[in-house]
Amino acid sequence: MEIVKEKELYEAKMQFFTNVAHEIKTPLTLIKGPLEKVMRKAGEITEIKDSLRIMSRNTDRLVDLTNQLLDFRQTEINGFGLTFTKQDITEILDETFMGFKPLAEQRNLSFRFENLSNPVFALVDIDAFTKIITNLLSNAIKYARNSAELRLLPVMKGDNSFTIEVMNDGYLIPFDMKEKIFEPFFRLKETEKQKGTGIGLALSRSLAVLQKGVLDLREPDGKMNVFFLTLPLHQDETNASIETTLANDESPVLK
Repeated sequence: MEIVKEKELYEAKMQFFTNVAHEIKTPLTLIKGPLEKVMRKAGEITEIKDSLRIMSRNTDRLVDLTNQLLDFRQTEINGFGLTFTKQDITEILDETFMGFKPLAEQRNLSFRFENLSNPVFALVDIDAFTKIITNLLSNAIKYARNSAELRLLPVMKGDNSFTIEVMNDGYLIPFDMKEKIFEPFFRLKETEKQKGTGIGLALSRSLAVLQKGVLDLREPDGKMNVFFLTLPLHQDETNASIETTLANDESPVLK
């Protein structure tokens, strides 16, 4: 009986947040367009441009939060379609890393991308893959004390998967909470002061599973929180629609 009540409460909560997300997404989109136009016309009036940048940044954040919530809801009802294409994983990681570099510098963090492999090519859904990496890096920087790191582990010929690690030196997550942190809306008490919805990790794990991958937390070494993402280099055609003929391509995935 208690499990049924918990499920009903969860469904009610999800439905409420989904409805709210739908309601605010359109107004946010309508705000963003004119705001960008005003920014272009603001010229070099520093005070106005700085205020507009703050407005734009917070609008982007709200749009991102609503999209994450809607994406997570889609994964729960099996409505998130994937399209697999052959992608340069190293290049995507580098571009995503560079996008977070200004934020890391703003927080005076040591932030680096360690590529321990040759260029890696894999069949992934680029939107889902980028969302996972973006969420992991966002959390790593948000909760870091002094350092955060992105790492692509070595991939050898004959391997069927590749692994990425994202780590930081923030509050060490107790290992007995390693499953709890992937539950939607869950927040650790020790990190509640940081802004967040508690959806990012839940969405990221769902997107990893949809790609027949694994997203988990490594056992703590006493220094760093280490999240790892392992995804297949290839996908079978039954997993999702494949946009290209690369599934039958004889060229090596690992160069």
